[in-house]
Amino acid sequence: MRGRSAVPFVASSSSEPVDALASARIDASSAGLGWPEVHVEVGRNPSWDVHDLTVRAHYLALNTDPHALTFEARVDGRPREITLAPGQLWFCPAGESFTHRVTAPAGFALVTLAPEKLLRVLGEGEERELRRTYAVDCPQLEHLVRALSAEAERGGPSGALFVDALATALAVQVVGAFGVKPPPARAARGGDLSRGALRRVLALVEAELGDALTVERMAAVAGLSPAHFARAFKRSLGVAPHQHVMRRRLERARLLLEARDADILNVARRLGFSDQAHLTRLFKREFGVTPGQYARERAR
Repeated sequence: MRGRSAVPFVASSSSEPVDALASARIDASSAGLGWPEVHVEVGRNPSWDVHDLTVRAHYLALNTDPHALTFEARVDGRPREITLAPGQLWFCPAGESFTHRVTAPAGFALVTLAPEKLLRVLGEGEERELRRTYAVDCPQLEHLVRALSAEAERGGPSGALFVDALATALAVQVVGAFGVKPPPARAARGGDLSRGALRRVLALVEAELGDALTVERMAAVAGLSPAHFARAFKRSLGVAPHQHVMRRRLERARLLLEARDADILNVARRLGFSDQAHLTRLFKREFGVTPGQYARERAR
Protein backbone atom coordinates (compact mmCIF):
# COMPACT_ATOMS: atom_id res chain seq x y z
CA MET A 1 0.00 0.00 0.00
CA ARG A 2 1.27 3.45 -0.89
CA GLY A 3 1.78 5.76 2.06
CA ARG A 4 2.46 9.45 2.45
CA SER A 5 5.81 10.93 3.35
CA ALA A 6 6.24 12.12 6.94
CA VAL A 7 9.39 14.18 6.28
CA PRO A 8 8.85 17.71 7.71
CA PHE A 9 9.65 19.74 4.59
CA VAL A 10 8.83 23.46 4.83
CA ALA A 11 9.05 26.37 2.40
CA SER A 12 11.93 28.64 3.40
CA SER A 13 10.03 31.80 2.50
CA SER A 14 6.90 31.09 4.54
CA SER A 15 7.65 28.18 6.90
CA GLU A 16 4.54 26.51 5.47
CA PRO A 17 4.62 22.68 5.46
CA VAL A 18 5.21 21.26 1.97
CA ASP A 19 4.31 17.74 0.87
CA ALA A 20 7.41 17.61 -1.32
CA LEU A 21 7.15 13.85 -1.88
CA ALA A 22 3.44 13.83 -2.74
CA SER A 23 4.10 12.11 -6.08
CA ALA A 24 6.45 9.51 -4.60
CA ARG A 25 5.57 5.92 -3.82
CA ILE A 26 6.53 5.36 -0.19
CA ASP A 27 7.17 1.64 0.24
CA ALA A 28 8.37 1.69 3.84
CA SER A 29 8.43 4.27 6.63
CA SER A 30 9.35 4.42 10.30
CA ALA A 31 6.37 6.71 10.97
CA GLY A 32 4.35 5.16 13.77
CA LEU A 33 7.24 3.03 15.06
CA GLY A 34 8.07 5.43 17.89
CA TRP A 35 11.58 6.35 16.77
CA PRO A 36 12.00 9.78 18.44
CA GLU A 37 15.18 11.14 16.83
CA VAL A 38 15.49 9.35 13.52
CA HIS A 39 13.04 8.86 10.67
CA VAL A 40 13.40 6.60 7.61
CA GLU A 41 11.53 6.30 4.33
CA VAL A 42 12.11 4.06 1.32
CA GLY A 43 10.41 4.63 -2.00
CA ARG A 44 10.47 5.73 -5.60
CA ASN A 45 9.80 9.15 -7.12
CA PRO A 46 8.87 9.68 -10.79
CA SER A 47 10.43 13.17 -10.73
CA TRP A 48 11.23 15.95 -8.24
CA ASP A 49 11.13 19.69 -8.87
CA VAL A 50 11.40 21.63 -5.59
CA HIS A 51 12.44 25.20 -4.87
CA ASP A 52 13.86 26.68 -1.66
CA LEU A 53 12.85 23.87 0.70
CA THR A 54 14.21 23.17 4.15
CA VAL A 55 13.92 20.22 6.51
CA ARG A 56 13.66 20.57 10.28
CA ALA A 57 16.25 17.83 10.73
CA HIS A 58 19.52 16.75 9.14
CA TYR A 59 18.65 15.01 5.87
CA LEU A 60 20.42 12.13 4.09
CA ALA A 61 19.19 10.61 0.82
CA LEU A 62 20.66 7.48 -0.80
CA ASN A 63 20.41 6.51 -4.47
CA THR A 64 19.09 2.94 -4.28
CA ASP A 65 18.84 2.40 -8.04
CA PRO A 66 21.37 0.23 -9.90
CA HIS A 67 22.16 3.14 -12.22
CA ALA A 68 23.40 6.70 -11.73
CA LEU A 69 21.00 9.59 -11.19
CA THR A 70 21.79 12.98 -12.73
CA PHE A 71 19.87 16.09 -11.68
CA GLU A 72 20.21 19.85 -11.32
CA ALA A 73 20.80 21.53 -7.96
CA ARG A 74 21.28 25.17 -7.07
CA VAL A 75 24.60 25.56 -5.26
CA ASP A 76 25.89 28.96 -4.12
CA GLY A 77 23.16 30.61 -6.19
CA ARG A 78 24.06 28.85 -9.43
CA PRO A 79 22.66 25.75 -11.18
CA ARG A 80 24.97 22.76 -11.01
CA GLU A 81 24.67 19.28 -12.49
CA ILE A 82 24.91 16.55 -9.86
CA THR A 83 25.38 12.84 -10.48
CA LEU A 84 24.78 10.26 -7.76
CA ALA A 85 26.23 6.85 -8.54
CA PRO A 86 24.44 3.78 -7.15
CA GLY A 87 24.95 3.77 -3.38
CA GLN A 88 26.00 7.43 -3.20
CA LEU A 89 24.24 9.97 -0.97
CA TRP A 90 23.61 13.67 -0.60
CA PHE A 91 23.37 15.45 2.73
CA CYS A 92 21.67 18.67 3.85
CA PRO A 93 21.99 20.17 7.37
CA ALA A 94 18.83 21.02 9.30
CA GLY A 95 17.35 24.37 8.32
CA GLU A 96 19.45 24.86 5.16
CA SER A 97 17.46 25.45 1.98
CA PHE A 98 17.90 23.55 -1.27
CA THR A 99 16.52 23.62 -4.81
CA HIS A 100 16.51 20.49 -6.98
CA ARG A 101 15.19 19.54 -10.41
CA VAL A 102 15.12 15.80 -10.99
CA THR A 103 13.47 14.75 -14.26
CA ALA A 104 14.20 10.99 -14.14
CA PRO A 105 12.55 8.38 -11.92
CA ALA A 106 14.63 7.60 -8.84
CA GLY A 107 14.64 5.01 -6.09
CA PHE A 108 15.64 6.39 -2.70
CA ALA A 109 16.13 5.69 0.95
CA LEU A 110 16.17 8.76 3.15
CA VAL A 111 16.94 9.36 6.79
CA THR A 112 16.29 12.46 8.90
CA LEU A 113 18.22 12.90 12.12
CA ALA A 114 17.30 15.30 14.95
CA PRO A 115 19.94 18.02 15.56
CA GLU A 116 19.88 17.15 19.28
CA LYS A 117 21.23 13.68 18.47
CA LEU A 118 24.32 15.15 16.83
CA LEU A 119 24.84 17.58 19.69
CA ARG A 120 24.94 14.71 22.18
CA VAL A 121 27.44 12.87 20.00
CA LEU A 122 29.64 15.96 19.80
CA GLY A 123 29.68 16.49 23.54
CA GLU A 124 29.86 19.62 25.68
CA GLY A 125 31.85 22.49 24.23
CA GLU A 126 32.35 20.97 20.77
CA GLU A 127 31.51 23.00 17.71
CA ARG A 128 30.95 21.75 14.16
CA GLU A 129 29.47 23.38 11.12
CA LEU A 130 27.79 20.92 8.79
CA ARG A 131 28.10 21.30 5.02
CA ARG A 132 25.56 20.39 2.36
CA THR A 133 27.37 17.80 0.25
CA TYR A 134 26.56 15.83 -2.91
CA ALA A 135 27.87 12.59 -4.45
CA VAL A 136 29.01 11.22 -1.10
CA ASP A 137 30.76 7.86 -1.42
CA CYS A 138 30.87 6.47 2.13
CA PRO A 139 30.29 2.73 2.68
CA GLN A 140 29.64 3.25 6.41
CA LEU A 141 26.88 5.79 5.79
CA GLU A 142 25.36 3.65 3.05
CA HIS A 143 25.39 0.61 5.33
CA LEU A 144 23.70 2.49 8.19
CA VAL A 145 21.00 3.99 5.94
CA ARG A 146 20.26 0.56 4.49
CA ALA A 147 20.22 -1.03 7.96
CA LEU A 148 17.73 1.55 9.24
CA SER A 149 15.67 1.11 6.07
CA ALA A 150 15.57 -2.67 6.54
CA GLU A 151 14.50 -2.23 10.17
CA ALA A 152 11.68 0.11 9.11
CA GLU A 153 10.58 -2.24 6.32
CA ARG A 154 10.20 -5.04 8.89
CA GLY A 155 8.28 -2.89 11.36
CA GLY A 156 11.09 -2.37 13.87
CA PRO A 157 11.40 -5.92 15.27
CA SER A 158 14.84 -5.34 16.83
CA GLY A 159 13.59 -2.73 19.27
CA ALA A 160 14.45 0.77 20.40
CA LEU A 161 17.98 0.04 21.65
CA PHE A 162 19.01 -1.33 18.27
CA VAL A 163 17.57 1.67 16.43
CA ASP A 164 19.24 4.09 18.85
CA ALA A 165 22.59 2.34 18.31
CA LEU A 166 22.21 2.71 14.54
CA ALA A 167 21.15 6.37 14.91
CA THR A 168 24.14 7.10 17.15
CA ALA A 169 26.51 5.45 14.69
CA LEU A 170 24.91 7.46 11.89
CA ALA A 171 25.38 10.70 13.86
CA VAL A 172 29.06 9.88 14.38
CA GLN A 173 29.52 9.29 10.65
CA VAL A 174 27.63 12.47 9.73
CA VAL A 175 29.85 14.57 12.00
CA GLY A 176 32.96 12.92 10.59
CA ALA A 177 31.90 13.25 6.95
CA PHE A 178 30.25 16.69 6.91
CA GLY A 179 31.35 18.52 10.06
CA VAL A 180 34.12 21.10 10.09
CA LYS A 181 35.43 23.16 12.98
CA PRO A 182 34.93 26.90 12.45
CA PRO A 183 38.17 28.88 12.23
CA PRO A 184 39.16 30.75 15.40
CA ALA A 185 37.88 34.07 14.04
CA ARG A 186 34.38 32.62 13.88
CA ALA A 187 34.31 31.08 17.33
CA ALA A 188 32.39 32.68 20.17
CA ARG A 189 33.89 35.93 21.41
CA GLY A 190 33.10 37.69 24.68
CA GLY A 191 30.33 35.22 25.53
CA ASP A 192 28.48 35.70 22.22
CA LEU A 193 27.11 32.75 20.28
CA SER A 194 29.48 31.43 17.65
CA ARG A 195 28.42 32.13 14.09
CA GLY A 196 27.66 28.46 13.52
CA ALA A 197 25.47 28.20 16.61
CA LEU A 198 23.68 31.44 15.79
CA ARG A 199 23.06 30.28 12.22
CA ARG A 200 21.57 27.00 13.44
CA VAL A 201 19.31 28.73 15.97
CA LEU A 202 18.06 31.32 13.48
CA ALA A 203 17.38 28.57 10.94
CA LEU A 204 15.40 26.66 13.57
CA VAL A 205 13.34 29.75 14.37
CA GLU A 206 12.49 30.29 10.70
CA ALA A 207 11.67 26.62 10.13
CA GLU A 208 9.45 26.28 13.22
CA LEU A 209 8.06 29.79 13.53
CA GLY A 210 4.50 28.61 14.05
CA ASP A 211 5.42 25.98 16.62
CA ALA A 212 5.79 26.24 20.38
CA LEU A 213 9.49 27.13 20.33
CA THR A 214 11.15 27.11 23.74
CA VAL A 215 14.48 28.40 24.99
CA GLU A 216 15.34 24.79 25.83
CA ARG A 217 14.79 23.73 22.21
CA MET A 218 16.91 26.59 20.84
CA ALA A 219 19.61 25.98 23.45
CA ALA A 220 19.83 22.33 22.43
CA VAL A 221 20.47 23.31 18.81
CA ALA A 222 23.20 25.71 19.98
CA GLY A 223 24.73 23.05 22.22
CA LEU A 224 24.43 25.15 25.40
CA SER A 225 22.51 25.10 28.65
CA PRO A 226 19.31 27.20 28.52
CA ALA A 227 20.70 29.84 30.90
CA HIS A 228 24.02 30.16 29.06
CA PHE A 229 22.22 30.24 25.72
CA ALA A 230 19.79 32.99 26.77
CA ARG A 231 22.65 35.23 27.90
CA ALA A 232 24.77 34.55 24.80
CA PHE A 233 21.81 35.07 22.45
CA LYS A 234 21.01 38.48 23.96
CA ARG A 235 24.65 39.54 23.72
CA SER A 236 24.71 38.46 20.08
CA LEU A 237 21.46 40.04 18.85
CA GLY A 238 20.61 42.55 21.57
CA VAL A 239 17.24 40.94 22.37
CA ALA A 240 16.14 37.92 24.39
CA PRO A 241 15.30 34.71 22.47
CA HIS A 242 11.55 34.99 23.06
CA GLN A 243 11.61 38.62 21.84
CA HIS A 244 13.35 37.61 18.63
CA VAL A 245 10.86 34.81 18.01
CA MET A 246 7.93 37.18 18.56
CA ARG A 247 9.41 39.80 16.24
CA ARG A 248 9.88 37.21 13.51
CA ARG A 249 6.30 35.98 13.97
CA LEU A 250 4.99 39.51 13.64
CA GLU A 251 7.13 40.17 10.56
CA ARG A 252 5.84 36.95 9.00
CA ALA A 253 2.27 37.89 9.92
CA ARG A 254 2.72 41.25 8.19
CA LEU A 255 3.97 39.46 5.07
CA LEU A 256 1.05 37.02 5.06
CA LEU A 257 -1.46 39.82 5.55
CA GLU A 258 -0.35 41.36 2.26
CA ALA A 259 -2.19 38.60 0.38
CA ARG A 260 -5.59 39.70 -0.92
CA ASP A 261 -7.36 36.68 0.59
CA ALA A 262 -5.58 36.92 3.95
CA ASP A 263 -7.59 35.66 6.93
CA ILE A 264 -6.44 37.18 10.22
CA LEU A 265 -7.57 34.26 12.38
CA ASN A 266 -5.82 31.78 10.10
CA VAL A 267 -2.62 33.86 10.18
CA ALA A 268 -2.77 33.95 13.97
CA ARG A 269 -3.18 30.18 14.20
CA ARG A 270 -0.42 29.46 11.67
CA LEU A 271 2.09 31.57 13.57
CA GLY A 272 1.46 30.30 17.07
CA PHE A 273 -0.60 33.16 18.52
CA SER A 274 -3.17 32.06 21.07
CA ASP A 275 -6.02 33.75 19.19
CA GLN A 276 -6.81 36.66 16.86
CA ALA A 277 -6.94 39.14 19.74
CA HIS A 278 -3.43 38.13 20.81
CA LEU A 279 -2.08 38.81 17.31
CA THR A 280 -4.03 42.08 17.08
CA ARG A 281 -2.68 43.43 20.35
CA LEU A 282 0.97 42.64 19.60
CA PHE A 283 0.72 43.64 15.93
CA LYS A 284 -0.63 47.08 16.82
CA ARG A 285 2.05 47.59 19.47
CA GLU A 286 4.77 46.68 16.96
CA PHE A 287 3.48 48.42 13.81
CA GLY A 288 1.01 51.04 15.05
CA VAL A 289 -1.99 49.58 13.20
CA THR A 290 -4.20 46.53 13.68
CA PRO A 291 -3.87 43.54 11.32
CA GLY A 292 -7.23 44.41 9.79
CA GLN A 293 -6.17 47.99 9.10
CA TYR A 294 -2.89 46.83 7.61
CA ALA A 295 -4.61 44.27 5.35
CA ARG A 296 -7.14 46.87 4.12
CA GLU A 297 -4.40 49.41 3.39
CA ARG A 298 -2.41 46.86 1.38
CA ALA A 299 -5.53 45.85 -0.59
CA ARG A 300 -6.12 49.35 -1.92
